[in-house]
Amino acid sequence: MRVIGKLVYKDFLVIIRDRGGLAMLFLMPMALVLIMTSLQHNTFKAINESGINLILLNHDQDSLGLAVEREIVRSNFFNVHRKMNNQIPSEREVKEAVATGKYQIGIVIPFGATQRIRDRVKQNVLKIFSCDTSRNTSVVDSVNILLFVDPATKNSLRSTLQGSIREYGEKIESQLVLNELTRQINSRIMMPVTNLNLIRQEMVFYKEEYVARNNKTIIPNAVQHNVPAWTLFAMFFIVIPFASAMIKEREDGSLARLLTMPCSYAGIMVSKVLVYLMVCMCQFSLILMMGVYLFPLIGLPALQIDGKIWSLSFMALAAALAAIGYGITVGTMARTHQQAAIFASISVVILAAVGGIWVPVFVMPPFLREISIVSPLNWGLNGFYDILVRNAGLPDVIHYAIWMLMFSVGCLLVSLYYQKLRKEFS
Repeated sequence: MRVIGKLVYKDFLVIIRDRGGLAMLFLMPMALVLIMTSLQHNTFKAINESGINLILLNHDQDSLGLAVEREIVRSNFFNVHRKMNNQIPSEREVKEAVATGKYQIGIVIPFGATQRIRDRVKQNVLKIFSCDTSRNTSVVDSVNILLFVDPATKNSLRSTLQGSIREYGEKIESQLVLNELTRQINSRIMMPVTNLNLIRQEMVFYKEEYVARNNKTIIPNAVQHNVPAWTLFAMFFIVIPFASAMIKEREDGSLARLLTMPCSYAGIMVSKVLVYLMVCMCQFSLILMMGVYLFPLIGLPALQIDGKIWSLSFMALAAALAAIGYGITVGTMARTHQQAAIFASISVVILAAVGGIWVPVFVMPPFLREISIVSPLNWGLNGFYDILVRNAGLPDVIHYAIWMLMFSVGCLLVSLYYQKLRKEFS
């Protein structure tokens, strides 16, 4: 135990002597979390909090036009503009404004849109009440609402807006049909009926809510993704200094001298694991405190960790051991600093990309979603998600921790076996 203590002290001195590298291990991940969270939070606000500029040209000023205008304003998705340069624009000016990117969406409701619907409804009702439904009636032009969309606007938003406008049109048309039916019925029978719109009731409604365990609802935000995601990324990036330290010891003869003393290669590895485990947990603690205390001061949502600190810490511990095990493998197998730095950096970025750090797994192509399950960063991210967003407890995420611990043990076994082979063939 005394030998392990001395080895830990030695590795601790090695780390703190490189103050620039030590600062990068802590400051760079914190800066990355802050920047990425701010960017994604602003994007989230732009989509959900009146961040999209929309120019509306309502020539109709009747039931359909007013309903569409009212619902667009009520949705709170858009900054609705009705004038350009204090003047009502023309259709051509609306189209040009969207094309130049001044507005993301332009809507033009034509003159007499509601009246055309009335005329069409009247013709159709008269056909029904006449004995000859095959007789010719004058053709009423269709109503075409123009929707101009900036190509940079998301397709999902465009589809949602189209569906909403179609819904408003169908609702207005249904009301006009019932009104005309009421009028025609009353003109043909002695006992008048009341307006059929009065007995029409909407029976089906949609209620949306986020669900989590134990009936505790947490609305997901950018903070709950970026804090665990970039914490995992920072932990796995210690592979580079970890592997470099191992290679340096081999090159300058420190490892050979240590092995001549009463300590084993496994003991040397244990000391490194303990030192870098402290580094990883310090990274986790600092980024966690950023989410809880710093983010609210700069206008970002606070990270809610009430009653979850032990579950989060256990997941962080398992992720740190997985990262350290990977670092030992790279440091054991790489022969030069260049090999270790290039392979470690590229492989960690690939594992992060596949694991859902950069882009959520559910938006990936199917073959990448299948591959994502092999990334230890994906296991850690899923565990953190379950705790932060789905209100899971430690028993619910223990399998993710076990996978990461098995990954760490597997890396250690591979390293020990490779080191044994190196000894035999050297």
